[in-house]
Amino acid sequence: MSIAAISILVGGGLPTFKNGLIMKNINAIILLSSLTSASVFAGAYVENREAYNLASDQGEVMLRVGYNFDMGAGIMLTNTYTFQREDELKHGYNEIEGWYPLFKPTDKLTIQPGGLINDKSIGSGGAVYLDVNYKFVPWFNLTVRNRYNHNNYSSTDLSGELDNNDTDEIGTYWNFKITDKFSYTFEPHYFIRVNDFNSSNGKDHHWEITNTFRYRINEHWLPYFELRWLDRNVEPYHREQNQIRIGTKYFF
Repeated sequence: MSIAAISILVGGGLPTFKNGLIMKNINAIILLSSLTSASVFAGAYVENREAYNLASDQGEVMLRVGYNFDMGAGIMLTNTYTFQREDELKHGYNEIEGWYPLFKPTDKLTIQPGGLINDKSIGSGGAVYLDVNYKFVPWFNLTVRNRYNHNNYSSTDLSGELDNNDTDEIGTYWNFKITDKFSYTFEPHYFIRVNDFNSSNGKDHHWEITNTFRYRINEHWLPYFELRWLDRNVEPYHREQNQIRIGTKYFF
């Protein structure tokens, strides 16, 4: 776990704890982490990830606890914080997500719905999605996801009216097992605005492409490295949005 994450967990030296909200979120993560750590057989884990966006010069720290059930279902609680150079740490969002393998007609095909709710300073939102996964060979499987992202709050659209800035999202996960320890995922996602809004590229649609490299050290530690392209930003950065993410999962 990084120095920044440890600093958050111990709650020392951060200038942003002005109203106690962030501290409550931190305490919730610590509590859930301590509860899940006792359930070794059930698949509990904690995760820390840090990200840096080269266009906005903005960083992000993510803390997550999760639990994977034997039948393939799972749940995870995520808390994020953003920062820029010489700026104080600011709360990003809280999110809880769950999924369940509803239908498995063969040992290779799985149909799995999921959903999430989130909360941030501007308001709350959520999403529902449906995953279809097919295991072609032992070293390769593909997941196709159809997801709808909804904001519970209104924003001003291109016509000057208030509306929900929702998106339809289609994503694919190309999962490759290179060796027993090393794996790679190619993850392109296509977003289209449901209402009269544009993405940061000035269009009603955009792409986000992620390349994830994972290396399993042992049964407990799984570090990973991600390179992401978040389409072009036309205002205010006028450049391609590239992001680097480094994280680690620890399984109990």
